[in-house]
Amino acid sequence: MSSDREKILELFEKHRAAPGSSFEESNFLDYLLSNPTSKRAVYNSFRGLRRFNSFLEEVQSEFSICFSLKDREANYALSKFIERIAELREEPNSSLASLRNQIKAGPGWHVLYLLNFILILLLVWLSKFPWIFGPLILCAVLLNLWFLRFAFRERVYHLRLLDKIEASKGVNGTSD
Repeated sequence: MSSDREKILELFEKHRAAPGSSFEESNFLDYLLSNPTSKRAVYNSFRGLRRFNSFLEEVQSEFSICFSLKDREANYALSKFIERIAELREEPNSSLASLRNQIKAGPGWHVLYLLNFILILLLVWLSKFPWIFGPLILCAVLLNLWFLRFAFRERVYHLRLLDKIEASKGVNGTSD
């Protein structure tokens, strides 16, 4: 358990905005930001969420676990976070269920479809103005390419994590 704590703290420091600075263990995730102004501050900014998600993804990969959505929303103290990782390692079926739910939910294709529909409506409406038409098409293409890149990376990450969890399941001696 002590080595787990050390590894978690190592990953935590790697993803912090201010590595090496002091932090409160009771809400350590907020200290992924350099100066959290309140509890749950990490959840209230894009920069915080980016650091938070990167940290959790690396923890999941390192320990061959998958946090549920409920776990992702919980603002665990460091000791509880370490306990939760140990619980998930003991019960790989729980991690597999969470991961399969995330894979099934997908990256949010419906949002992309809606945005593309809105962009098509804008293109039709603005087709009489070629000086707006070109940049709008460029924005649509860039948005779609960005989303496809995001979806591909998420898919690859999920499949690698699935392989790791299934492999660790065999190592732990648990079976279906």
